[in-house]
Amino acid sequence: MKQKFISLTGLFVLCMSVLAFAPSCKKDSQVKAPANHTINRAVTNSTNAQKFIAYFVTDGRNPTYKLTDIPDGVDIVVLFVVKLPNYIDTIKYPASGGYIGAYKSYGAFYGDIKKLQARGIKVIQNIDDEASWQTTKPAGYASASAYALKMKQVLLDQLHLDGITLDVEHSGAAPSPIPAFPAYNKIGYYGWYSSSMAANANYINCIKEMTKYFGTTASNELEIASGLDCYAWNNIASNFVNNFTYFGVQSYDGNSTRTQLMNNYATGTNKIPSAKMVYGHNAETGSSQSDAVDIAKWTPTQGQKGGVFVYAFNSDPTGYGAAVLAAVKGK
Repeated sequence: MKQKFISLTGLFVLCMSVLAFAPSCKKDSQVKAPANHTINRAVTNSTNAQKFIAYFVTDGRNPTYKLTDIPDGVDIVVLFVVKLPNYIDTIKYPASGGYIGAYKSYGAFYGDIKKLQARGIKVIQNIDDEASWQTTKPAGYASASAYALKMKQVLLDQLHLDGITLDVEHSGAAPSPIPAFPAYNKIGYYGWYSSSMAANANYINCIKEMTKYFGTTASNELEIASGLDCYAWNNIASNFVNNFTYFGVQSYDGNSTRTQLMNNYATGTNKIPSAKMVYGHNAETGSSQSDAVDIAKWTPTQGQKGGVFVYAFNSDPTGYGAAVLAAVKGK
């Protein structure tokens, strides 16, 4: 996630991500998650009332706040910072470290995930895009199909999560030539987010392989958190508008006037139903709370939006998080 269009997770996580996705990490020295054959992972119906999506940052910020402290009313929890390779190699990436700083063991972490799901709250995994998606060997796997299959085996078959969300904003090759950018009054942005990357044919194929196991045709969640100013946004939308359950926009610095411009573009140019559009807020930027509440209450001219998400909900769950949750639920 980017704050003021700069990655929130900072240099530490960006650097560690390179190590985490190296092919040498793909060992199966995996602590087994508890089996759960009763969870219904039905896809979210985007025509329902607005959803509230809470990002739980797992690096240990606000360490006494656990997944089980997530309040009623939250519909989906995104596990952010912890990554696919951490689940695959729990020896190399032990709990209490930078990725699972909030928990002393993976067992306790998995147990709390199951408790959330038992309450009817979906739990999904964040997946960062990366430059290797622009190649035929994403994340160091032999192919895009092998990469997507590993996600399915670990996140669905083993951990019984409810899907994934793609954090689309990271660096790679830009499009060539760089296309003209729409006027602000058409999109709500002033220009491209230059640190993002193009969704080339390999990148699109990578997501296509994921849709075999995630999204509307797989009866689980496939979401995106990005910006309309990211190079990849338009190509992802044009290829997968029917596959994604929600399209999340990092509208951290905006108000409802600006998000209406964003919604105009998403529903008009991208042909995304308003009911799939989700607008994001950052709980670690307290000054944005009033605008976040305003956006939560706002109804686009194109019809009810899909909902809102709050990044780092666990950083301020009883202040910022609670205020936006109450607003989106009409309380």
